[in-house]
Amino acid sequence: MLWSKILILIIVIIICVVTVLIFDQSSLFPNQITKFTFDVAKESENSIIHHLQDGIHLAIVCANQKFNEIALTTIKSIMFHHRKSYILTFHIFTDAHGKQLISTYFSSMINVCTQFRIYSIDNLMKVSEQFLKKHRITVSHYSGIYAFSKALIHDLLPSDVQHVIVIDTDVIFVDDVYSIWKQFDLFKRNQTALGLVPWYPLVPIDYKYKASAPDPFLTGIVLLDLNICRRINFTQLLDNVVDTAYQQFQLRSLWSADQVVLNLFATYFPDYFTSLPCFVNGHTFHYLLDGSRWKSSCEGKYPRTLHVVPSNNLLNKSSYFGHWYATFNEMPIEWLSYCNLDQLRIENRTNI
Repeated sequence: MLWSKILILIIVIIICVVTVLIFDQSSLFPNQITKFTFDVAKESENSIIHHLQDGIHLAIVCANQKFNEIALTTIKSIMFHHRKSYILTFHIFTDAHGKQLISTYFSSMINVCTQFRIYSIDNLMKVSEQFLKKHRITVSHYSGIYAFSKALIHDLLPSDVQHVIVIDTDVIFVDDVYSIWKQFDLFKRNQTALGLVPWYPLVPIDYKYKASAPDPFLTGIVLLDLNICRRINFTQLLDNVVDTAYQQFQLRSLWSADQVVLNLFATYFPDYFTSLPCFVNGHTFHYLLDGSRWKSSCEGKYPRTLHVVPSNNLLNKSSYFGHWYATFNEMPIEWLSYCNLDQLRIENRTNI
């Protein structure tokens, strides 16, 4: 009996000691958590700064309700496929409706791996109108001046952006955009300013481009080295090639908007240009015209994007590409929040 009482007493003492230890640890735990959270937050800031230097920058021009909503779906398709560790920064030139739509939609999402810099489209429109007026030309493309303005977007992006992918609103991504960003490796250092995907099937080797169909290159996906653009005065060179086309080929209208101007640049300044693999811009016109030939031209590589032309096909739910669009359009925002950091930043650049 005595031994039983002693054993019980020992057990009680052990329980009390453990309880005291737990209490002491719990009283310290909030401080430990605070310190840990602070350290993680500090490390996250450092990571953000580091990744911003090597992050991926994307630019989109959109205006009017229809194209703003299509652009939102394009953005969602990019975010859904974001898997690698990098900061993804969208530079969106849009109107008041687009700003409200995009800011409101993403404001509740927790994801610091994605940033939005929203610019007023007015300045871009002003620069574009001045360019067209100066050269006495018009835009006959169905998207009008908005499609053309992408050719001049380099002038309005901030100096902290060194490379950028300019994207049409009617492009759906089916792979991580990193696979396209990697194509900057094809650029010659300190020389290449522009990268475009060739039209497939390829135009003949001796083809003489005269600012009319067919354009030898596509501009649904455009890669720009902005440091080179600034150094060579890219806009001035665009002025020169349009002047030449006006005089030699009687260029009066841009049938494919920015595509005409950038093709002229690629034609007259090949030293500043490089051709990109066809999988970068999966133009649906090519595939639907002759899918097997397109695959052969691409050496069997699958397209990383679906460039749906005309864009109205995106809104047709009974079509194959309409199904793709609907998938991302209706995708819940929770599916877009992949990131190893913990908050979202939306930066408004209305003064640029």
